[in-house]
Amino acid sequence: MRTFAPIVVLASIFVLGPAVAAAPAPSAPLGSPEFLPTPERPVGWRGDGTGRYPGATPPTSWERKLNGNGYTTKNVLWATPLPNTSIASPIVVGSRVFVTSDFADLVCLDKQTGRLLWIRSNSDFEGQTDEERKAEPAYGEKLAPLAAQLEQANAEVVEALNALQADAPAAAVRPPAPALLKKRAIEKQIQDEQQAIDKKKYKRYWAQGVYGYSGPTPTSDGRRVFACFASNVVACYDLDGRRRWITLGTSVGWPEKGNFVSPLLCGNRLVVQANEMRGYDADTGKLLWANRADIETNGGLFRLQAGDEAVAAMQSGFFTRVRDGKAVWNAEAFGNGTPTPIVEGGVIYAWAGRPRLFNAFRIAASTEGGKLEPAYSFKIEWADDELPITEKRKFDREINASPLFADGLIYHLIVGGGLVVSDAASGEMVYRKLLPMKPRTEYWGWGGASASPALAGKYIYLMDNQGGSVVIEPGKVYKEVAVNRLEELRDGKEQVQCLSTPVFDGTRMYYRMPGYLYCIGTP
Repeated sequence: MRTFAPIVVLASIFVLGPAVAAAPAPSAPLGSPEFLPTPERPVGWRGDGTGRYPGATPPTSWERKLNGNGYTTKNVLWATPLPNTSIASPIVVGSRVFVTSDFADLVCLDKQTGRLLWIRSNSDFEGQTDEERKAEPAYGEKLAPLAAQLEQANAEVVEALNALQADAPAAAVRPPAPALLKKRAIEKQIQDEQQAIDKKKYKRYWAQGVYGYSGPTPTSDGRRVFACFASNVVACYDLDGRRRWITLGTSVGWPEKGNFVSPLLCGNRLVVQANEMRGYDADTGKLLWANRADIETNGGLFRLQAGDEAVAAMQSGFFTRVRDGKAVWNAEAFGNGTPTPIVEGGVIYAWAGRPRLFNAFRIAASTEGGKLEPAYSFKIEWADDELPITEKRKFDREINASPLFADGLIYHLIVGGGLVVSDAASGEMVYRKLLPMKPRTEYWGWGGASASPALAGKYIYLMDNQGGSVVIEPGKVYKEVAVNRLEELRDGKEQVQCLSTPVFDGTRMYYRMPGYLYCIGTP
């Protein structure tokens, strides 16, 4: 682990000034423009992990539609070109928006205008300790100069992409700017030099490339932003882009499809997962504990409270006491899956077992002893003529999206575009509905409707992977409010795949697609 503030492009800081954030409003609901994250109320994937934004009042309709050589738009306030693809979701911190980008970039934008403020790259070798770097001359002789070149290239990319931003909502597909090509060439040089030093340590897992290496969503306590990447790099920045620390974890293997687990802030502990769970001191990046679970799990981390103890958990049902890293309860209580469990009213709702069932588990009263057992299971089923399974669409009844809890009901979005609504207290099905969306699901390279549902203000937002979305009213009866679509073609020929989950702030929705970060709102 290295704790330092690297050389930065100081001119950009002097021009932009410090990050101006609203005064903390402890009582402001998430989604309110007055909300500012704190160590007690951090933001990360799905906001606070629930996917609910009670303080937001975003629009319900929008559009970006191909028209000749460009696009026509409705309620797209801005669309900012991003340096590379990612399936990570953005987070909103005060006046700024943060998102990750391949290979290992943290990107900061102005919330109001969408202009890029800075890009910070986090190469694997930078996370090595000073002792490790001194032991290998190539780190200083070859990689350090390349890192300086990459920093300068990032500044040039910011300038180049900002020059395109005003026309981006209606613009046709453009070839990459020369500054981007330069940046990618330097990134390749860095990877080649790292491989020359240690091929095993700096290996790129092939399956990770299907969805990218920057899938984890950042997290923030309002003063700092924490990002982790599939390279096992974990880094901390202040809101102005000054790096506070960076570290390179030790991989204990790869899940089948790679690592996309977003970091979790629990007070002053940063918890990350890469087939093991690690707890870092958020101030210094010091590794405080590690559970070498080596558990195959594709879902994310989530937090819960057991008595006075904060507990961090893997999707598989591996639970760790945040204070000291002690494993508690029965390990792997759920088994491998993709949807991240949710916690409401002392109950964990999670997919578990084989065949996989959605179950309610009551949280043990203490981290000393106890065991998690399912209290009841949910009925989630389809008629034979609904979501028919074929070789081409054999994943249509799978569930990748995490559930949404709202007013006593749980909403499950199905890969093939189905919706199941269940009673949280009993597990009984309330209704099921085939949604007016057309997700693409051929093989696991096309994730279908995998973005997790979100509740913003009065409405629930459901997204497929082809730019489509359905807005509904919550409740025991299906009430459709709007069907929308954002078209974004790859190379001008094929619709891109969208797997990020939207976030909400005031009257706006921020939504990440491969080429752009979109701000949806009314003028």
